[in-house]
Amino acid sequence: MAQKPNQRGATRESIKATKHNWPTRTTFSPNKYFRQHQATLAESFMRLISYPLASVMTVMVIAIALSLPGGLYVLLKNVQSVTDQWEQQSVITLYLFPNMEDTQALALSHRLSAQDDIASVEYISKEEGLRYFEQSSGYEQIMSALPENPLPIVLRVIPKQAVDITTLSSLQALRDTLAAEKEVDHAELDAQWLQRLANILSFGQRFVYALSVLLVVAVLLIVGNTIRMAVESRRDEVLVMKLVGATDAYIRRPFLYMGFWFGVLGGFFASLCIFLLSWWVSAPAERLIDLYQSGFDLQSFNADEIVLCLTISAFVGVFGAWIAVNRHIANIELQ
Repeated sequence: MAQKPNQRGATRESIKATKHNWPTRTTFSPNKYFRQHQATLAESFMRLISYPLASVMTVMVIAIALSLPGGLYVLLKNVQSVTDQWEQQSVITLYLFPNMEDTQALALSHRLSAQDDIASVEYISKEEGLRYFEQSSGYEQIMSALPENPLPIVLRVIPKQAVDITTLSSLQALRDTLAAEKEVDHAELDAQWLQRLANILSFGQRFVYALSVLLVVAVLLIVGNTIRMAVESRRDEVLVMKLVGATDAYIRRPFLYMGFWFGVLGGFFASLCIFLLSWWVSAPAERLIDLYQSGFDLQSFNADEIVLCLTISAFVGVFGAWIAVNRHIANIELQ
């Protein structure tokens, strides 16, 4: 009897013959379909457990990568929550031209007081301004030696809106409108500190977004490399599945669920790290808040943010696995 040649894998003719003898597909059954996915999901989780050290290392790397932008997000959320409580009455100071007469300044004061967006206007004459400057600076002798009062008439305009980050743009628009008055030489809004804080928060948000994108790409690479090694370790199994006519979607399914488990577990431990970090800094943060007699409570992830974190991490895990599986399954060719 002639001996069959020893071939590793299968020939394309044998694949065609196998597919020809493959039983015809039955009607689609949703219950059977979901049971297959449920079984594959459980099987993928058991495969992770069978390699505990490698799985734990991969999950913790993903968790650390996700906890960095998550922790910065919580920090920005707490800072913004603190600034929301820093509402105070805004003041727009109008410095009139030095040659302005009292009658013209009083007329401007009455006209501004009648505006709907202005609560009150305080009139400070040249003499009052000089007395205040002498008392606050201690230069009484120097000021008395001057031939005339160099200070202008000042109007302190108090808008109806309190100053905070949300009303800052409208208050700046009001300041620009008042500065356009013909009697006004210069207008100043005492909210520059709030503008600086808004710029710092805006920079922080963009930094968190950029860091999040970079770390998400890092998670994609981590998951993709892990799935690539899993595909290579199951190369013979993939060959057998192709031999019996399994579709690429069927072969791809367990690896996608493996990426799903990596993403979900990484997101879960990232949320846990953020909770532990919030608890660790809560005591010194509360002591600092008590010094300022503020009713602020330190915030961490809420339920919606935890769900969002798990959803994003699961999607990133599945997407990274999908990229790796599509590339490496295509490279596993039958002979």
